[in-house]
Amino acid sequence: MSAGIRVQEVVPYSLLARGYDQVMDYVDYEAWARYVHRLIRRFCPEAQTVLELGCGTGSLALALQPLGPYRYRASDRSAAMLAVAREKAARAGSSVVFEQADFSDYRVAEPVDVVLLLFDGLNYLLEPEGVRALFRCTWRALRPGGVFIFDQSTPMNSLEHEADFDDAGETDAFRYVRRSHYDPERRLHTTIFELEVDGKVYRERHLERAYTLEEIRAWLRAEGFRIEAAYDNFSLRPATARSERIHWVVRRPDQPQARP
Repeated sequence: MSAGIRVQEVVPYSLLARGYDQVMDYVDYEAWARYVHRLIRRFCPEAQTVLELGCGTGSLALALQPLGPYRYRASDRSAAMLAVAREKAARAGSSVVFEQADFSDYRVAEPVDVVLLLFDGLNYLLEPEGVRALFRCTWRALRPGGVFIFDQSTPMNSLEHEADFDDAGETDAFRYVRRSHYDPERRLHTTIFELEVDGKVYRERHLERAYTLEEIRAWLRAEGFRIEAAYDNFSLRPATARSERIHWVVRRPDQPQARP
């Protein structure tokens, strides 16, 4: 697409937001919502307050909130993604509240029962200290006994499916080409979107780091979480070193303890 055309680099999700739902139309958000709701009912059946981090255009929030008695807040760093989420919520008559926040540096006014971070959100934190900062913020955001449910894409996922992320298409907002590359030594997965809008071409560069099960387990324990489960890819089977996606359920213990 970009041959002979000047390409302008833009902030990730600033332009992609308007066509994001069409680009990602293969994702079954209803199935994700049912799975997450099942985990909430299993590990925190009394849950009423939910905070979703990295909510994007709000598709999971709008599918999950009606499944329980949830007072649901959802946050994202991208103002463009939140604008789409709020439009969708208004059309649906949803009570989900959307707000802007960086999930590696956030606070809540009142502790919540459940915090969620899904769809590789954790992988966008490129350094271990960023992951641990997320865990510390989330510890403070949870009431004692509350649970944090999140997923991670592993090195195995990138190794096995690197080529699956390359495609091209057209949405109501832009034409796009998506290319993907995985560097196994650095465990860095780069996805580049070239977006054509009104004859101009823009590039969004999305970077993710693939962490191992053992790395995440160690950092969770270091931050004081009790690990309830690490499941393999939408199942209730224990995750292993060969899992491509891991769904974690971890708890802030009921008893107060010193924090780092």
